[in-house]
Amino acid sequence: MKRRLMLAAVFTTVFAPIFMMDALFAQSPSKSPIASSPVVELKGKIQKVQLAMGQGMPYLEVESAGKTEKVMLGSMRYLMEKDFNPKAGMDVELKGYRTDAGIVAIRVQLPSEKKSLLLRDEDGWPVWMRGRHGKQ
Repeated sequence: MKRRLMLAAVFTTVFAPIFMMDALFAQSPSKSPIASSPVVELKGKIQKVQLAMGQGMPYLEVESAGKTEKVMLGSMRYLMEKDFNPKAGMDVELKGYRTDAGIVAIRVQLPSEKKSLLLRDEDGWPVWMRGRHGKQ
């Protein structure tokens, strides 16, 4: 009887947490935390392009309706892979999540270049991070 109690105690303190962690990691969250932010659409003119590699996420400053908005893009590597090269003075159309820091882009379109770049999927996860969060 003591042996069974001891084995049960060992199981619950050693093995149960391992099984619980496996279950926790097997279930990735379906939506990114940013997906709870309001979605906005914006049309305007690019005033500034900040592409500083190694100094954070590239962003645009977009003037729309007399107001300048900061629009965070995504991984510089991803922008380069997709040959996405916005320039000041270009018209831009975008959809993104409004945050305290500005807008986090979901999709950015450059009509004059006939280019469209998807940056986040329907659940808010960055598309350049496919494979993480259970996405393929």
